[in-house]
Amino acid sequence: MEDRALMDFLAEQRIGIESCLTSNIQTSTVPALDKHPLKTFLEHGVLASLNTDDPAVQGVDIIHEYTVAAPQAGLSREQIRQAQINGLEMAFLTPEEKQALRDKVANA
Repeated sequence: MEDRALMDFLAEQRIGIESCLTSNIQTSTVPALDKHPLKTFLEHGVLASLNTDDPAVQGVDIIHEYTVAAPQAGLSREQIRQAQINGLEMAFLTPEEKQALRDKVANA
């Protein structure tokens, strides 16, 4: 992402970005995993998460995205954990459900 003002806006407004790494490669949205903007989003404080697009069509599951795609995209363990937390923050859950999941992630 080259538009710093847009990155600032996304971070400040807490606008969630769902990143589907494998799908983005398969659909030629990005040329390679190491060129995917998810790492940049996370470094800039954007509320970005790691997701699958359509597991039945793409042939991948979320475990693949975390164990294969995310490391190839250059994400550190801490960035992967932050993507998990961000996904939780974006989820349509009650505050109590979110806290229970936060506790589970914190203890993993």
